[in-house]
Amino acid sequence: MAKNIVLNVENRNTFGKKNRSLRRNGITPVHVYGLKSDSLSLQANEKDLISVLKSAGRTTPVNIKNKDGEETITIVREIDRHAVSGDIQHVDFLRVDINEEVESPVPVVLINQDKAPGTAGGAGVVTQGTFEITVKAKPFDMPNELEADCSVLVDLEAAILASDIILGEGVSLSSGSDDRIAWIQPPRVIVEDETVVSDEDSLEGGEESAEENTAEGEQTPSTSEDS
Repeated sequence: MAKNIVLNVENRNTFGKKNRSLRRNGITPVHVYGLKSDSLSLQANEKDLISVLKSAGRTTPVNIKNKDGEETITIVREIDRHAVSGDIQHVDFLRVDINEEVESPVPVVLINQDKAPGTAGGAGVVTQGTFEITVKAKPFDMPNELEADCSVLVDLEAAILASDIILGEGVSLSSGSDDRIAWIQPPRVIVEDETVVSDEDSLEGGEESAEENTAEGEQTPSTSEDS
């Protein structure tokens, strides 16, 4: 069961460029929409919002609690950041029904990389190819992250697929079951640069040709004089 995360908000009456004044005062615009209900223009304390986003990520439900006592269960849908500073400019929250399943991308983290048998003796290194998979679950059953156990990577032929990930009760996979999460990447083989050798051979051959041409050039006058 996901933890209860609450974000306290207030109604917002400023829009467009006027939102800049809010941000200068440590207030961030917030938008709530979904479930065929009217969208809400809200605002939240910037520090509180940052703390909530760190705790919830994009999977854990957030209880949006207005000063007037109204509460709405949501999940983070979009975070708009400043192109240069990276500061949060605006956050969209999607209303969800706690009794209905939703789809969401969930991060996949690797564990036991140092215990992967396929890496023994420098045979290779664990490589991650997919960093998140999409799953379906009720909001409070949605995992915050999923783990891929690398101890099953016994050789260079082994791989962890999305279907191998343990999702937990009430969670089902929505993305491709054959998506490769991780495998053993063999070490790069350093090959001698044959081009250098070829260039040297070419240079030596060029010098020999030059010597032959010089020798022939020295004989040409004598031939002419003889005639």
